[in-house]
Amino acid sequence: MVTKREIEEYIKRIPPKPDVVSRTLVEVEKKDLRKASEIAKEDPILTGYMRNLINKPIFGLRHKVKDLTQIFSILGTDAVYELLHHYLLTLLSPKQWRVFSLNESLFRELQANLSFYWNRIVVYEGINERDVISAVSLLPLSIVVCDELFHNSKNEIDILSDSSVIDYDFLLHNLTGVHLRNLTAQIGKYWGFSDRALDIVRASSRDSGVSDEEIVKLGQWMHLLLFYVLSKPQFINTDLNTFIKFDTEYIAPIYNDFAEVFAEEME
Repeated sequence: MVTKREIEEYIKRIPPKPDVVSRTLVEVEKKDLRKASEIAKEDPILTGYMRNLINKPIFGLRHKVKDLTQIFSILGTDAVYELLHHYLLTLLSPKQWRVFSLNESLFRELQANLSFYWNRIVVYEGINERDVISAVSLLPLSIVVCDELFHNSKNEIDILSDSSVIDYDFLLHNLTGVHLRNLTAQIGKYWGFSDRALDIVRASSRDSGVSDEEIVKLGQWMHLLLFYVLSKPQFINTDLNTFIKFDTEYIAPIYNDFAEVFAEEME
């Protein structure tokens, strides 16, 4: 099973934020999307990633868009800022998923769904701060981390799952004293995410130690959003229902608001 030493070794292997991403973000902050797109084009993997994500059906584009300058223009500064942070996960995403039944395409679809619906939530809450918008890009990172840490223990976990419901976050904490949310926040800090964004991710689980009421509320939204997305047909057979335990009591204060925001999809 997982040990603290394995976690420490994993953290040491985390690559830094690519220079092209850092330079692109600088221009996004200046709201110069044309220059930002020109810099981003230097990285063909980043270009392909942005093309792939924006053309997912959930974004509802009528025609496929390939030109990165046009993509940046369609998205706007806030969305480009967020998706650049989603791109960072390609630095860690496994070539072959071994714990969860995912592949590159399905994982990107998961990212696209979380991004699309999170933006609907922050609009509902009247929030337009980029650190809050980008926070959701860290949520699927915890899935990547979980797959990497537990893939060598898959046989043991399969045996355990025959007798009880597996909760990887609970299991990791029992083995190492570390919660997935805190490990994810540690990586996010290394990549330059704001303290506010990191606290939202921490607050996506109960007993996070976060006391700010606004941050806790956003954490509750994030918790419910994750399970809402994972309930979609394309993710039912991914085994992600074992990722963390759904906390119905924790999300109770925002459930009615959530139902209002997603009324059409939930009918």
